[in-house]
Amino acid sequence: MNITIDKTLKETSYMQLYRGLVNDITKGVYPYGTRLPSKRVIADETGVSIITVEHAIELLCDEGYAQARQRSGVFVTYRESDFLAGASDAPVLAASDAPQQTHSVGDFPFSLLAKTMRRVLLDYNEKILEKSPNHGCQELRNEICHYLARSRGITIKPSQVIVGAGSEYLYGLIVQLLGTKESYALESPSYNKIRKVYEAMGAKCDMLAMTPEGIDTKELERTKARVLHVTPVNSFPSGVTADISKRREYLGWAKKRGAMIIEDNYDFELTLPGGAF
Repeated sequence: MNITIDKTLKETSYMQLYRGLVNDITKGVYPYGTRLPSKRVIADETGVSIITVEHAIELLCDEGYAQARQRSGVFVTYRESDFLAGASDAPVLAASDAPQQTHSVGDFPFSLLAKTMRRVLLDYNEKILEKSPNHGCQELRNEICHYLARSRGITIKPSQVIVGAGSEYLYGLIVQLLGTKESYALESPSYNKIRKVYEAMGAKCDMLAMTPEGIDTKELERTKARVLHVTPVNSFPSGVTADISKRREYLGWAKKRGAMIIEDNYDFELTLPGGAF
C-alpha cells in the first residue's frame, strides 16, 4: 500500500489511514465493487495495529465509501458517476419498503455506560446538580468540538455549539434562524416530527422521495426548496444510509442553487456494526 503513517503528527494514526484510504478510493486505486485488503494486510503494510485499522475502516463505512459484508470483507461503494448530472434510475423507496432494524438490550454496552457514569460522578461530584446554561454546559461543548475535529475533521469553537433539550427544540431553532420564506425539502419517508415542527413554525415543506441510496436525483432537480434537511446515516424509518457519492450530490445541489443543508446525524454514533469485517 502507498499509505504512510507519520506517528509524529498530532493527527491520530487511524485518521491518517482513513484519509489515505479515501484518497486511494476516490482516485480509483480501489474501484467501485472491489474488495479492500484484509485488516491484517493493511496493518502489516502500514505499520499500525489491527485495532487502528478497524477504527479507520469503521469510519470509512460510516461515511459511505465502503461496506462491510459479513465473512466476505470490505467492499468499495464509492462511484464517481453517482452525481447530480445523471438522473437516478434507482427504485423509489416507500415507507412499506423500509428495512426493519431490531437490537436486543444485550447489544448495548451497559457496563461501559455504568463505568462512564461513575467516573463523571467522581470527577464532578455535586457540580452535576447545577443548572446548565441555556446553550449547554462548557465541558460538553468543549468535548463536542474535540470530537468533531477528531472524527469529522471539522474545527469549530465552543461558542458555535448549541446544546438543546431534544431534536424538536433544535428544529424550532433552525426555523427561527433560517426563516419561513424558503421551502424546506425533507426526505420521504422521514421522522414525522421534523415536518410537524417546521410547519408549526410556519415553514413550507417539500417531501422528496427516497431510493435505497438516498434522495432520488429527479426529486432534487424538481424541488424549488433552498433548504435541504437530510439524515445521511440510518435515516428513520427507511434505514437508508447515503453513500459518499450521494452526499457529494447533495453538496453539488446546494452549491448550484446557493442552498443550505441541515445534516441531522440521528443515530450516527448509536448505529451498531452489522458484523465482523
